[in-house]
Amino acid sequence: QSIIEEKSSRILEVLVSSVRPFDMMMGKILGVAAVAATQIAIWGVLIVAISALLIPAIMPDDILASVEAVKGGADVMAMASNGVDIEMVTAMASITNTGYIAEIIALLLIFMVGGFLLYAAMYAAVGASVDSAQDAQQLTTPITIPIILAFLILTMVMNDPNSPLVVWCSMIPFTSPIVMMGRIPSGIPTWEIVLSIVLLYATFIVMVWLAGKIYRVGIFMHGKKPTFKELYKWIKY
Repeated sequence: QSIIEEKSSRILEVLVSSVRPFDMMMGKILGVAAVAATQIAIWGVLIVAISALLIPAIMPDDILASVEAVKGGADVMAMASNGVDIEMVTAMASITNTGYIAEIIALLLIFMVGGFLLYAAMYAAVGASVDSAQDAQQLTTPITIPIILAFLILTMVMNDPNSPLVVWCSMIPFTSPIVMMGRIPSGIPTWEIVLSIVLLYATFIVMVWLAGKIYRVGIFMHGKKPTFKELYKWIKY
């Protein structure tokens, strides 16, 4: 939307006289991504602080002792036989495990930034190609479909995080930022997470290269809504 507004007011044509179109596109994408990442990082720090300081402080001493025992590897079956609510204690052990929570938040940041950069590059290309938000609807529909599909697949993760469909969608870059974050708490192998991250950022680099080619042509085009065939020609220029 911001690119469409700048293009309509011809601001981009002025800026491009002193900045390369690719640099301008990347600056806009990275700037907004940094804002989103900062917001998540702030929430992450607050959540870790609550987990490490607030929750243990308000927890009853007997429950706190049971939680620490579970963290230390105590026999949960023996604790259950003594009348301890294992489900509640295990849940509290996870909530107060600051290392685990910090790891989840760090991975959330990595996948969020990668996913945002990937989709922002595609939306930047669309914004540079059209003159109004109404004209962009035809081009943004294919971009939106993988996001909707990822949320639909996410509902399947709770039932079977290792089903073939879920595993593949957690690797495909267009759905992995959402689906993989749903699989991580189930304890999947580290190599799957690393592979998903590598594929996500590698696809982002390719997409930025393609979007940059469309962007540098599209910002000078006015009065005509391009087709997918014309966008392909712009990439080949």
